[in-house]
Amino acid sequence: MVRRALKFLAIFVLAAQGCGNTPERSLPLQDLLLGAARTWGQAADRDAFTRAELDRIAGRVRRRAASVSPHRALADVVFRDLGFVREVQDESLDYVFLPSVLEHRRGSCVGLGSLYLVLAERLGWRMHGVLLPGHFYVVLDERGERRSIELLHEGEVMPEGWHRARFAAATPPARSYARALSRDEVLGIVEFDVGNQRKRQGRVLDARRAYESARRHFPDFGEAHASAAAVAQLLGELDYSLETYRDAQRVNPGLPGVAANMTLLATERDHGSAAVPP
Repeated sequence: MVRRALKFLAIFVLAAQGCGNTPERSLPLQDLLLGAARTWGQAADRDAFTRAELDRIAGRVRRRAASVSPHRALADVVFRDLGFVREVQDESLDYVFLPSVLEHRRGSCVGLGSLYLVLAERLGWRMHGVLLPGHFYVVLDERGERRSIELLHEGEVMPEGWHRARFAAATPPARSYARALSRDEVLGIVEFDVGNQRKRQGRVLDARRAYESARRHFPDFGEAHASAAAVAQLLGELDYSLETYRDAQRVNPGLPGVAANMTLLATERDHGSAAVPP
């Protein structure tokens, strides 16, 4: 069977106050992200630390927001008071998973974006994540005004159109780009990053499991489909790989690398067919 280098699609991230016996309010995104961290290898005993830290940070942001705008309160507390910094070189999941982002006070655009989204959820503020090729940022609805917040620039609000110009969307446009993401879709991006790291580590079956989970949570995410297809191709599951590449093309027709991988796949399928006696 033909074996050549496959192009894997990746996002490279340059990537309520509780007291007494009051029951904890359900925070769906927080729960999803903590569950992902546990599933993919971070210890469950970090949950208590994470929840306590989020309580503490959200309280500080709420108090700061009494005198400044919400986006300024977030940036002041997270980046200036607490000293969170961006991570654009180390691709470790420590800078993606919420518990370790809080512990290290360092994160990728996905890690810092997840922190912002969970804090906004606790504060009752309307915020959503946005995906562009190779990048993730958040948008805050601030008293009816849209604030596009760049996590790799210490929470700076960028002018309208800045992100599109800096991280140009594919042509034709993909379904996953430049729109508000659901909680499940944000989870899918985290799982995609897990798949990328497991692939780098040579843990192909774990990578496949992560990519498949990302596909389920974010069906419009072409990069997750394409990476799952590439792993299946490496494992010799050629029919499934073809079907999954087609899923990637359906949701993101301009995704780089897919056509080349499908050409390799066609060659592999032809060689396999030739090996079967008539």
